[in-house]
Amino acid sequence: MADNPANGEQRGNPNGMFSLAKSSRIPIERIRYLADSTTSVIAEIKCGILFVMAFWSGPSIKAFHQLTEIVSRLDPDGRLEFVVVDTDGAEAFYEHPAFKQILNGAGEVAWIVDGVIQRTSGLGYNPSCFEPNTKVLLAEWIKSQRTKP
Repeated sequence: MADNPANGEQRGNPNGMFSLAKSSRIPIERIRYLADSTTSVIAEIKCGILFVMAFWSGPSIKAFHQLTEIVSRLDPDGRLEFVVVDTDGAEAFYEHPAFKQILNGAGEVAWIVDGVIQRTSGLGYNPSCFEPNTKVLLAEWIKSQRTKP
């Protein structure tokens, strides 16, 4: 499980799951929400999506809604993991190479395979990449199922 920040102080929204439920188009049970997290959560994701939520940001809330709408349509069976971290409790993400200089509270996303970020949504609000990147991730998931013994 992803570590809490070293100082033990909670900074993220402890009631974030309730807020996510209002905007999500996928069942809330599919979402793993971490109010406080370090980047170790990335290594825990086998094949999934990491969304960095800024509850105070209109673009972030809109991006979350749009992404979950796409995921509900492309992955109705819930094959992909879906992890949400609260940007206010995920300070270490701002220094991670894949996120450095792109996190600004606009609903940034990473698509991850075997604990490695394959692609991100880039700087700012960028929903045009949600569908193509999710399709590529689903193709990776399908490929991984074919190669299992």
